[in-house]
Amino acid sequence: MRQLAAAIVDRAVMDWQKAVTQLEDNPDYQHAWSTKDEIERFFESEWFNFLCEINPDFTKIHLQEVRA
Repeated sequence: MRQLAAAIVDRAVMDWQKAVTQLEDNPDYQHAWSTKDEIERFFESEWFNFLCEINPDFTKIHLQEVRA
């Protein structure tokens, strides 16, 4: 069960990173904006909290630091 939860969160992180990269290349790419926004909502959801019990603010800050 823990491996499944980790895989879900890991996939969300990879998809978020891909969307951000696409937006760097093309800031008008609507699908990337939609994906990024959806994943950020996931990070703030109860479902995310259930899966990994990590503070969503920490997650977003960490992802932004990794991108820098």
